[in-house]
Parts: sequence; C-alpha cells; structure tokens
Amino acid sequence: MGLDITVYKRLAKVENPQLDEDGDVLDWNTEWRTDDMQWQEQYWPGRSEGVDSDTVYTFEKSEDFRAGSYSGYNWWRQKLSEFAEGEAFRELIEFSDCEGVIGSVVSKKLAADFTKFEDEAKEYAEKIETGEYWFKMYGTWKEAFAMAADGGAVNFR
Repeated sequence: MGLDITVYKRLAKVENPQLDEDGDVLDWNTEWRTDDMQWQEQYWPGRSEGVDSDTVYTFEKSEDFRAGSYSGYNWWRQKLSEFAEGEAFRELIEFSDCEGVIGSVVSKKLAADFTKFEDEAKEYAEKIETGEYWFKMYGTWKEAFAMAADGGAVNFR
C-alpha cells in the first residue's frame, strides 16, 4: 500500500451526473467526485478551497502518480520539512498522508513555493542520502501543483 495521487486541471461542475445505484460516478475516465471533506476541513481548514465536497466534476486533464509507500512518502515529506523555510510548503507538510484534497487556491501557493525554491532544493538534494530520488519527487510535486493551480485539484488516495 502507498499514497497514490491524481491531479486534475480545469474542473467543471457536472449539473446532472450519471451515478450508479450506490451514488458512484459511472464514467471515472471523464468525471471525478470528491469524498466528503468535512473531516479534512476540521484538521486542515482551507486546503480544499476551490473544490466543493461531494460534487461531480469533469476535467480537462488528469494525471496519476505514486507518491511512494506511506513510509517513503513520509520520509520525503520529512526531508521537505527540514529543507523548508518559514511557511513554504506548510500546506503539504501539515496535511494527511493518506487521503484528502488540495484545491486550486492552495495548489497555486504550493506551485509558487516549488518554483521559488527549486534551485535550493537541488542543492539540498546533493547533500542527503538518496537525494536524487528526493529531487525527482520534488519535480513531480512541482508539476502536480502547477497543473492543479489551473482550476484543478490534487486528490490524495
């Protein structure tokens, strides 16, 4: 088991979604439905801004990636925390490691953080064990948040 991520670009609400008898979206290739995010907002308020809970969306583009095993992702995030300065990356560092949604508003802020600190991240990666992998994942997350910043979302599952 591990943390899988789906990134969406340009979400648009589906007015009359086609759902199965359990209320699940029928066409997962062209539509996405958030889970109830009430629990998430209790612990990490505002992270999902730009996405409505239990709404079905279409999207212009989606991409999936594996953030790693849970322990691997938490190692990567711990290194990001050690590297981070001030409020940079806080919305990702202080977030669930297993499920949740980061909406377009927070994605835009995180995309800016990943862009701003990219050169420093590369230098940091050269100083840590398995730094090449860490920096590769840094780039993957940078691309994910840049894509989601365009009216989209990052879905942790």
